[in-house]
Amino acid sequence: MVGSRTFAAVVLVLGVAPAIGLCAINGFFPTFRDISDPLGRPSALSVQIIDSAQRLDELTVELEPKHAQLAADIQVLGPMSNDLAVLVGRSVELSPLSATLEGNASKVADISAPLPNVVTSVTARSDEAGATVDGLSTAVGSVATELQGIHDGLTTMQLTLLALGPKMSGIASTLATIQEEAEHVREFGPLLAVVGPPFNSLGIPSLGFEAPPLPPLPLP
Repeated sequence: MVGSRTFAAVVLVLGVAPAIGLCAINGFFPTFRDISDPLGRPSALSVQIIDSAQRLDELTVELEPKHAQLAADIQVLGPMSNDLAVLVGRSVELSPLSATLEGNASKVADISAPLPNVVTSVTARSDEAGATVDGLSTAVGSVATELQGIHDGLTTMQLTLLALGPKMSGIASTLATIQEEAEHVREFGPLLAVVGPPFNSLGIPSLGFEAPPLPPLPLP
């Protein structure tokens, strides 16, 4: 029967000797910390993970109102896009009116150009007054017609601009609100750039919040 001393000697020779040889070959000399905690202190890692999770929870609580406000601002963009579409439509309508007014002004200039010569001819030639007066009457009538066209175009343009006034103030107010909220959200940009990649690597599912899509723009 093998004695305890013999058994201990065999275990030490077969176990400790190869371990010492491997340490010498690899240049690794274990310390008391390596023997007492070979896994590298997993308790400290667990504390760090728990602390990181708590910080992520605090960050999520702070960002949730910002996400809600951002969703509300996105909802405001729907009516604003409609107003912008109306504004574009009105601008398209103004282009033909401007061209018409320019053409009417050119016609007025062309028609008014011969009027001084006609007046001089009427004064100098009283015997041809009848024919000259007829030509003058026709020219004045054409001028009156073109001036009426200019007046109608200016009236239409004025009504269009009056309709756009209240909507422009609403658009300006909405853009100011969106800019203010964007400045608030931008404050968390550097923190999100640092926390985002580790947080995404954890594989945590999304909160299920998704902003509704914007309505399509109406045809002008």
